[in-house]
Amino acid sequence: MIVFASVLDGDFVMDDWPVIKENSKITDTKYIPDYFTRGVWANTDLAEETGAGGHSLYRPVFLLTLNLSHQLWGDNALGYHALSLALHGINTILVYFLILGFLSPAQRMIAGMSAAIFAVHPVHVESVAWIAGMTDPLVSLFLLSGFLLHRRWHQSASSRQKWISAIGAPLCFALALLSKETAIFFPLILIIYDALFRRNILLSKPIIARYLGYAALLLIYFILRSNALGGEAAQQSSAWARIDFQNFPVLLTFFTHYIQLLVFPSPLEYYYSPPSAGILVLVTGGLFLMGALLYLPRALRQQQGLYVLAIAWVVITLLPALPIALFDEPIFAQRVLYLPSVGFAMLIAWAIQQTQHRSRVIEIVVKTIAITFLIVFSVASITEIADWENDTVFYTQAMKTSPDSFKPVAGLAAAYTRNATPNNEAAADLYLKAAELAPHEIDKINLQENAARIYGQNGNISNSEQLYHDIVRRVPNRSSAWVGLGNNALAREQQQQALRFYQRAYTADPNNRIASHNLALVYRQLGRLERAAFFRRLAQNPQSVQ
Repeated sequence: MIVFASVLDGDFVMDDWPVIKENSKITDTKYIPDYFTRGVWANTDLAEETGAGGHSLYRPVFLLTLNLSHQLWGDNALGYHALSLALHGINTILVYFLILGFLSPAQRMIAGMSAAIFAVHPVHVESVAWIAGMTDPLVSLFLLSGFLLHRRWHQSASSRQKWISAIGAPLCFALALLSKETAIFFPLILIIYDALFRRNILLSKPIIARYLGYAALLLIYFILRSNALGGEAAQQSSAWARIDFQNFPVLLTFFTHYIQLLVFPSPLEYYYSPPSAGILVLVTGGLFLMGALLYLPRALRQQQGLYVLAIAWVVITLLPALPIALFDEPIFAQRVLYLPSVGFAMLIAWAIQQTQHRSRVIEIVVKTIAITFLIVFSVASITEIADWENDTVFYTQAMKTSPDSFKPVAGLAAAYTRNATPNNEAAADLYLKAAELAPHEIDKINLQENAARIYGQNGNISNSEQLYHDIVRRVPNRSSAWVGLGNNALAREQQQQALRFYQRAYTADPNNRIASHNLALVYRQLGRLERAAFFRRLAQNPQSVQ
C-alpha cells in the first residue's frame, strides 16, 4: 500500500474520460440493466455522440462497480483510485492465503514474501494507477476468491462449509466472467489443481458435476455476451477477420516479452505500437520460459504440484491476451500480466521452499534474491506510477515509446483542450500532426475535423474553413463537417450561407441533432418561425417528425 500510495494523487487518464468522467451512463442506477444487455462502449455518452460502440467488450460488473462508485464519490478521481488500491490490497491478501495453502503452517514467511512480491510487482502499475484498468484487479478478486472456495470445498469437513464453498466458487467465476474476458479459461486451472492435489476424486461424480456447472456458466456467459453485443457482431467478425496467422512469430514474441516482464520488468511503458523485440526480451524471457518448461517433466515425476500449478497459472491466464497479437494491428499491454503474476509469486514460493531441504548457503542465496526482487520491484513501481499522473504526462511519455502512432499525439491534443487553461493552438497543431500519422482515412478526417473545430472556436475562421472544405471534398456526406462550415458562416453573420451549409448537413444525416438545432436557430433569426419550430422539434426528438 505504501509503494502504490502515490496513485491516489492521479487524475483521470485516457479511457477514464469517456468511460467515467464524461459518462452520464454511470451516474444513475436506472442505467444498470443496460450494463447486462449492451457492451461497455455502448454504455457511454461517446457512443451516442459519435456512434462508437465497438471494441467488443462485455463487462457489466465493471460498469456496475463504476456506477456504485459514482453514488459514493461522484466524479472525484481520488475515490476511484482508492478503490483500485483497495482491490489490489485485498488481492495481495488472497494471494498470501492461496500460497499458504500449499505450504506448512511453519512456512508463513515464505507465503508472506511471495505475496509481497506480488504486491509491489511493477507490471501492476497500469492496472492500479489507471482507473479503467481496474478490470484486472476486479476479475482477479473473483478468480482468487473462487479458487480458495474451490479448495475449501475439498478440505471442509462440515456439510455447511461445503455448501457455502460449492455455491460461492461458481458464483465468483460468474462474477469474474462479467468483469473481464480473462476469466474464460480459469476452469482449466481448477482441473489441473484437482489433478495434482486431489487425484483420488478427480473422476468422482460430485467434481464432474462441478465441472459441468462451470461449463454451463460459460455457455450462459457467451449467450449473454452475444446478445448484448448484437449490434457489434459485424465488428466482432471483422476483428476476427483481421487475424493473420502469418503474424504467429509476433505472438511468440509477445509471449516471450510477457514472460520477460514478469521476471525482469523493464522497460515498463504503455505501447500504442507493438514494442520491438530486443535482445533482452529474447534472452531473459526465452531462457526463463525454456528452463521452466524443461524442468516441468521432472516436477511432475517428483509430484511438485506447486511448481506445475504455477506454470499452468501463468500460461492459462495469458491465453486470452495472445490472439490479439495475430491482428493486423497487434496490441501489447502489460496490464494483462496482473493475473499471471500470481503464478510468478507461486514460483517464488516454490523456489524458497526448495531451499529448506538444501544447504544453508543456497537458502540464503535464494532468500537474498527474493528480497532483491522486493526492493527493486518497489522502486520500479514508485517510478512508473509517475507516468500516470495525468493525461499530459501520460501522453507525452507514450509519444516517446510509440513515435509512429497517432493515438498518443491525438490524446495529448485532447488533454490540452481539457486543461484549466486550454492550449487550443497547440491542440489544433497536434491534431493535424496526428492526422499525418494516422494510417486510415477515417482517422485522418476525424482528426482534421477536430483541428478545424478548434480553429473555428478560437476565431481562426480561415484555417477552419480550409480544413472543412478539404473534408467535404473527400467525403461529401460528412454531416458534421457541413455543420462546422455553417458555424463559421454564422460567426461571420452570413446567415443565408450558414443556412445552406446546415441544410447540407441535415440532408447528409437527418438524425444530426446539432444540424437541426442550428437550422432552427437560423430560421428564427430570419423570421421563419414555422420552419424554426419544425427543426426545434426535430432536434429534441428526431423520431417525432416524419
